[in-house]
Formats: sequence, C-alpha cells, structure tokens
Amino acid sequence: MFLFVAMYLLLASSLTYRIIKFVLLNDRAEVFKYSAVALFLFLLIYGYARIYDYAAVLIAGLSTANLLFAAGIAGTVLSSAIKRTGELVPVCLTAATADLMSVIKGPTKGMIEDISAYYEQGMIGPPPFVDFIVVKAGIPGYDVPLPLFGVTDWVLVALLSASLLRLNKTDNLLPGVRQAQERFLYLPVSAFALFTGLVTAQITGLFLPAMVFIVLFFLAYLVIKLKVHRELERSDVLFSFLFPSCVVVVILLI
Repeated sequence: MFLFVAMYLLLASSLTYRIIKFVLLNDRAEVFKYSAVALFLFLLIYGYARIYDYAAVLIAGLSTANLLFAAGIAGTVLSSAIKRTGELVPVCLTAATADLMSVIKGPTKGMIEDISAYYEQGMIGPPPFVDFIVVKAGIPGYDVPLPLFGVTDWVLVALLSASLLRLNKTDNLLPGVRQAQERFLYLPVSAFALFTGLVTAQITGLFLPAMVFIVLFFLAYLVIKLKVHRELERSDVLFSFLFPSCVVVVILLI
C-alpha cells in the first residue's frame, strides 16, 4: 500500500509541476479559462452525485484529477505574492497553525466526523460535501477509492514549489534533476512530507494534520539547503508570530 501511495504522489507531483509551468508561462486570461472549467466540472460532479447513484471509481477518479488540476492552478496563482524566499516562513507557519487548529477546534474537525461516519456506515446515501474536496486513490485490495488528503494540502504543495520556481530555485528531491528541470519526474520536499504524514497516520491510526508535516519538512529544507535563515528580514520574523497568533484567535472565536 505504501509503495502504491508513494508512486501515486510522485506522479501527481510531476503532473502538478507541469501545471505550475503552464500557469507561469501563460497570461491571466488563459489561466482563468482553465480555472473556470475546473470549477464547472466540480459543480457538475457534485450535483450529479447528490441526485443520482454513480460509479464510485469513475466519479472519484474524475473528481480527484480535477481537484489536483485546480489545486495546481490555485497554488501557482497564490505564489505570485511571494517575492523572497524568507516570505515563505510566515506563510508556512500560518498554514500549519491554521490546519492544526482547524483539526482541534474548527471546520476540519466537523468534516472528519462527517466523512468518517459516511465510510464507516457503508457509504449509504449521498456523500457529504467533504467527500468532494478530498483527493482519493484506488488502492489494491480495497473496493472503493480511499481518501488520502484534502485539496488544500495540495494547494500548499503547489504554492511552495511554484514560489521557489518563481525565484529560480527548486525543492525537487530527485537526484540529478535539480538543474535539468525539464525532465518529467518531479518530487518536491512537500510531497515527500505529505507521504510521511500519510504513513504516520496509517501506522498510528490517528488523523494527523498534513500541513504540519509539510511545513516541518519544507522549513527544514529551506534552512539546510537554501540557507533561508541568512536572508530573513525583520518583517518575516514579525509575521511568523503575528499571523499564526491571529489564526488561533479567530478559530477560537468561531
């Protein structure tokens, strides 16, 4: 199972890299057109599945491909706000804090309960909304595609990779391809972190916030490989405390 998930993430990462390059090389109008198609397809799948019975494997496969495509576009568009590597530090810490707090006391907690109940009860009736915003995979030995992670986790993966590519840097872990960026296979450190999180969750039987793993691995990469600590500005340090604190307060007040 773990080997299959690893290959799945490698393929998804490589395809997302192509999406990132596409967004970076095309104008906003072209990107908006494909974004609109992804949104229309999502609404179509959601509406159809809520009304009619559907073939789970077919719909889940189409839905997952669409989610990965949309997440790749969204992450790349959001990366346009990043002008320096140091700016990724507060972004990462804020994302990890938001994910952790949401799991403990926030929207994600309710979504976990909804999707867990749906699968534990034999997938009877219309699927909950959260089932349409999770990336799934058909795992050998299982009758239905299994949820792996949320679409927002992949948005963060794409955002981090796209941000470094905009700055003429890379987070590709595959040996010998950091300079030859036109090769097909691409494995960003954030995708490897996501795989580690999935394996840990499977072994422990706990639901673990994926963004925490992504951020820990990515920040370690920034420090060890890209020496980000040498170029941090005062604003980066300030926002690294300010933004996560604001997220905690907002979620506690919800």
